[in-house]
Amino acid sequence: MKPSISVDAAPSISELFIQEEMRSEKYANSARIFFTLVYLCTGYAIKNEVPETSFLIIIIGASINLLYGIIVYFITGNNRHYRWLKYLSVCVDVFLLSIVIYSIGTFRSFKTEAFLLYFLWIGLATIRFSPKLTLITGLLSLISYFSITLLALGNHTIELGTITDSFISSRVSLTNIIVQMMFLSMFVGIALYISSIYRTLVEKAIDKLLVEKENIELSKTLKTLKSTQKELHNKNRELRYISETDALSQLYNRRKTEELLQTICARAKFHSEPFSLILLDIDLFKKINDEYGHPVGDKVIIQIAANLKVNVRDEDAVGRWGGEEFLVICPSLEVDSAKGLAERLRKDIQFNCGELARTVTCSFGVTKWMKGDTPATIINRVDKALYQSKENGRNCVTLL
Repeated sequence: MKPSISVDAAPSISELFIQEEMRSEKYANSARIFFTLVYLCTGYAIKNEVPETSFLIIIIGASINLLYGIIVYFITGNNRHYRWLKYLSVCVDVFLLSIVIYSIGTFRSFKTEAFLLYFLWIGLATIRFSPKLTLITGLLSLISYFSITLLALGNHTIELGTITDSFISSRVSLTNIIVQMMFLSMFVGIALYISSIYRTLVEKAIDKLLVEKENIELSKTLKTLKSTQKELHNKNRELRYISETDALSQLYNRRKTEELLQTICARAKFHSEPFSLILLDIDLFKKINDEYGHPVGDKVIIQIAANLKVNVRDEDAVGRWGGEEFLVICPSLEVDSAKGLAERLRKDIQFNCGELARTVTCSFGVTKWMKGDTPATIINRVDKALYQSKENGRNCVTLL
């Protein structure tokens, strides 16, 4: 009988045991109804062999047990749990069985294996995987059988004799009674051991199911956590991109460009790694905004930013430094090469804007990192170079 567990539920060990007790009680009750029907059939079969009073007691006792079985069937059918039910059940079973055995009222009840019927109810107690219930049933059986034996002796239904007395004699051997009690006691011990093992197996099965349940829940939690982490990572990446990117040009914003400049200046200071800067400014950009409006000015910025991203090296960092200014950080690039790059950018960036009816150009300033430079000093120098390009007629490159 394998314990069952729902993946969606989260029952405790005690709740699972209650479920299994209810299931085992249903199995035991089914056996009770079946064997009670057998009692009834047997009673009618031996009707002519026993006194009428014994026959009536057998029928009444079996009928009561059958009625009790039907009541238990409906009680367990509504899935309500009553802790006292299993104890009441074994008491009713053993008590009615003892009445049936005693009611036959002849020595044959004690010289045959009628006492083996107690084994049946002890066995049914065992399948409830409750050692306590099994022990109670066994003790009740021993006490009941011993009591009806004393009653039979007291009523002279049987007499003590020897084991060699014939089967048809009313004399029953004390040895035979003692042996029967010993066998019943041994069976109780075996049933108790089996019940303990069965309970242990059920506990292990329940523990395994709970572990599987926990693993399933943990797997779901981890999956949800991974999904949440992925979403969080994507959100953080999106937020980082937003915090580092200029919304219009989609280049690095001023703050991020300053961070990159500080980093490369520190690396150049400690490792003597050369780098160059290119600062460019859109020529006559204020005039464009004033004459054609800011939407046209925005289109010019977007176009120049696109040209810069396409034409710089992969390792270069491009940022929007001001309204119409752009800064290109060129790691490990000598100043002459940086000037050549600026010339290429100047030629590639200029374009004919249909809405302006003229060519848009940029002026460039180029410089290199020198020993002792800070971000402020190198920016000041490249800005001066750009200013000279403006003074020299714009659309040109100046190196300082």
